[in-house]
Amino acid sequence: MFEIPKDRSRLNKISWFLFAAGGIASIFILITLASRQAFSSDNVNSDFPIASVINSPLNVTVSGYGKFVPKTQRGINALSGGHIVEVFKKPGNLVDKGEIILSLNNPKLLRLLETSELALLEELANQQRVKAESAQALEDQRGKIRLAKVRLALADAELVAHKKLKENQVISTLDLHKAQVAWEQEDAMLQMELSRFQTLKKTRKATDDSTRYRMEKAVKQQELLASEVEQLNVRASMAGMLTELADELEIGRHVEEGRAVGMIADLSAYYARINITAADAEYVSPGLLTQVQFKGVEIIGEVSRVDPTVNNGSVELDISFSANLPAAVRPNIDVTAKINIAEHRNTLVVARPVGVVRAHREYPLFVLDKSSSQFQRRNVTIGDIAGDKMQILGGIFQGDKILLKVPKHLVNSSEIMLADLYE
Repeated sequence: MFEIPKDRSRLNKISWFLFAAGGIASIFILITLASRQAFSSDNVNSDFPIASVINSPLNVTVSGYGKFVPKTQRGINALSGGHIVEVFKKPGNLVDKGEIILSLNNPKLLRLLETSELALLEELANQQRVKAESAQALEDQRGKIRLAKVRLALADAELVAHKKLKENQVISTLDLHKAQVAWEQEDAMLQMELSRFQTLKKTRKATDDSTRYRMEKAVKQQELLASEVEQLNVRASMAGMLTELADELEIGRHVEEGRAVGMIADLSAYYARINITAADAEYVSPGLLTQVQFKGVEIIGEVSRVDPTVNNGSVELDISFSANLPAAVRPNIDVTAKINIAEHRNTLVVARPVGVVRAHREYPLFVLDKSSSQFQRRNVTIGDIAGDKMQILGGIFQGDKILLKVPKHLVNSSEIMLADLYE
């Protein structure tokens, strides 16, 4: 009835031994497969990626950023100095030509205007007095001339009478001579009065001209001061948008004569002012097509000007537009631009390795050999660069593979084994 139990300890030990051996073998196989996969060229793309040279189109662009700028802008200047009484407009307001932007007060200028008006009235009265005096003086001299003519006529009649009497032997030669002398005296008086009249005319004309000039000077002075008083109202020089207004234009502040207080822009036409890096500027020239983007809208334009100077590592250029711009365009809106500097329809292209930063240069690159077991150092000529892509001009061919990221300790090597990348 009772069975004698069997000794299972030896069997259990063998089972556990076989299970452990199988597990170890499985782990070893998995490690072997993983290591092979890790050291294959296809898996280098993880930490140390590679890229293949392909035949592909390549569009080369230069990126920049900037703002929309109105084609026509005019400054607003305070032509008269004074203290601010009121500010009527702020940046962003639309204004008509002649509309008041701000008004100033200048009591001293107002007093000068009142004084000039009084001086003008004084000169006007003086001019009327001088004209009256000139007219009277000339009339008096004309009276003297008429009187001299009458006396000369009497002397002439006496002379004629004396000549007849002398012919009849009624009077002596002395009496005739006296009559002749009297006639000559009256004739000389007439000539003198006529000469005085001509001199008086010139003198009075000079006096009248002097008075007129003083009058004109007083008028000009009064008009100038009146204009300066009027200019205490600083007005818009044209219709458009007030885009800028000087800081600290607060009521009570003093504004110097001639100070620029703002800027007005014509909203009918714009261009884009873009900044690009100095390194990219050497590839940009007027006439290149450009895509300008703002608020998700793309506008086609072309480069119209490239500044020849470099400021803080950047170069300024202008983009003009032939088509009508969207209504949302406003002065100083930020924009980005892509300038098309080259277009290749069929060329050798590969991803750009770390360290390749300048176009049209020769760089040492590591190219995977035919056995796919190692990378060999080779000098490669680079053409244009477009973002993370670059053009190949020489040194490698279609289908070749290059190492995109080289470990620092292997940069100066002539060849790199795949296994070296994981040391």
